[in-house]
Amino acid sequence: MSDILLEIKDLGIQFNTGKGPIQPIRGVSFSLKSGETLGVVGESGSGKSVTSLAVMGLLPEKKSKIVSGSIHFNDEDITKLSEKQYRKLRGNEMSMIFQEPMTSLNPVFTIGELLSEPLKQHKKMSKKERKEAIINVLKQVGIPRAEQIINEYPHQLSGGMRQRVMISLALLCEPKLLICDEPTTALDVTIQAQILELMKEIKAEKNMSLLFITHDLGVVAEMCDRVVVMYAGEIVEVAEINELFDQPLHPYTQGLIHSRPTNNSRKSALYSIKGQVPRPEEIGIGCTFANRCPHAFEKCLKETPPIFEKGDHLSKCWLQDSKRQAVMK
Repeated sequence: MSDILLEIKDLGIQFNTGKGPIQPIRGVSFSLKSGETLGVVGESGSGKSVTSLAVMGLLPEKKSKIVSGSIHFNDEDITKLSEKQYRKLRGNEMSMIFQEPMTSLNPVFTIGELLSEPLKQHKKMSKKERKEAIINVLKQVGIPRAEQIINEYPHQLSGGMRQRVMISLALLCEPKLLICDEPTTALDVTIQAQILELMKEIKAEKNMSLLFITHDLGVVAEMCDRVVVMYAGEIVEVAEINELFDQPLHPYTQGLIHSRPTNNSRKSALYSIKGQVPRPEEIGIGCTFANRCPHAFEKCLKETPPIFEKGDHLSKCWLQDSKRQAVMK
């Protein structure tokens, strides 16, 4: 069996709206190795969360569909699975931590009841065994008073504690793949640091693969081995973490990195990329980033760039065309 746990090839996703079909995800391809942490970054609207929902089989059934490509998990194309088959995977071999724990945890159930559900679905355990497993996983993620917490409701816990419960919920069945959709967005920086450190420890202990979705490049630098940069439903750059920060090739990635605040920029205005991510219905021919790119030239407006390879560093930008570089010299 390959060491590739998750492989997405040429994924295209269509949504049906009142104004007709739109395609927010087009031609997305990347892979995730066993034991690897892969970051997916980009502005809001770039398609990060939609891609992760497609992997989990959680796209709205009547309003969306996969129109091209495949998603292979453990060498099996999971886009062809029925909902019943998907349920055996979801929560068992793959799990997801959502970005807002208050809305992701059902407020009418206690923590113990919430955490019992995946064990009832995927494990043959007695009620006593389930309670022991739940208390153990709560302790594992650093929740004090685990024996009392299982009888409390989500609203009785702080934001950091709720997020730890979400992590516990995802870890109960020891999945091979854990998808983290901006899991620290709603937390303050101190709690964020604790959660990130906790996730690194759990990943190392369980040898899980992490798909880490975020807009925070500081979190990416802390957590990830490789990075996928998405823009307007496409992948524009893929690189090892150090290479991405040392030598970003795509102007969009360069803009994201340049936008980070530093100690030296406190008294000056923060840099921002001009314009905004185009809506799916606004995307036409040419490079999707051309209207915001400071380096755009005529070809960018008329032809969609292919993926250019520089070793394992991939970039979807005409500036990487060796023929153009030769002309520019």
